[in-house]
Amino acid sequence: MDDGLRMVEVGACSAWPLPGDPTCAGVARRMFRRAAAGLALDPAIVDDGVTMVSELAANTLHVQGEQRPQPPRAAPELWLYLRGSGPRRELVCKVFDSFPGWMRGNVPGHAVGRAPADAMSGRGLEVVHELSQGHWGHHLTRSRLAGWEVRGKAVWFALPAGAPDAVLTSPAEPSATPDRFAQMTAGQAMTELEAGLVARGFGGRMVRADDQRADMAVLSVCSGVTVWCRASIAWLRVPGLSGHQWRYCDLVEVAEQTVQACEMLAAKDDQQPLASAARAGALLHA
Repeated sequence: MDDGLRMVEVGACSAWPLPGDPTCAGVARRMFRRAAAGLALDPAIVDDGVTMVSELAANTLHVQGEQRPQPPRAAPELWLYLRGSGPRRELVCKVFDSFPGWMRGNVPGHAVGRAPADAMSGRGLEVVHELSQGHWGHHLTRSRLAGWEVRGKAVWFALPAGAPDAVLTSPAEPSATPDRFAQMTAGQAMTELEAGLVARGFGGRMVRADDQRADMAVLSVCSGVTVWCRASIAWLRVPGLSGHQWRYCDLVEVAEQTVQACEMLAAKDDQQPLASAARAGALLHA
């Protein structure tokens, strides 16, 4: 494994496979600590992150056990990337598994009451909730390592990482410096974002339009989901949700939010025929 300085860079998401066995949590702890070592984080924050990533990794094993028998699933994955800039910069940690889960009812750890004493998943997420001060969540997404056909969920937390920019990038890789994003045109930013979405399986459905004179680019990703880039700002439009804006140094986050939006809309479309069938059945038996 390379040193942590090169493992987490501005403008990129680092991803590693995790073993689908009881060593999963230990491997996740070691990977997180090595990656965090290059970011000059407070030792107490690193320790909290190590504890939280351990809980998320262990939780993937509990979920697998709860849903047996099942066909073989893809290995869990650990994702790390930087979000924001300056003193507001964060290290985002996500653990992906191929069990969508939690689509109905209370999410473990977000329930009003505490998890039962015999619960396997909720108690670990309560630890994440406390250590992250509520700065965590989960969403539907697609695998980064096993191919975009593998769908599931990512559970994430974020930690303060407001170290100087010079610490966050490798001198041997000047393309990763924040200056690159400050000098980007809308077309360049959209090209980078588009490439990331192609890698996540959206290549055959996207439609793009550019206006170079206005420094603007628009990308239609899936039904109702569009991304706009203009004057160093990217924003996402999703039906029923207010738009959110990011600077070009956060194109990884823009792509993550875009994949999440498309997966959520697809899940709703999949559930609607089932709901219609259930309503029809209820009418027939009324």
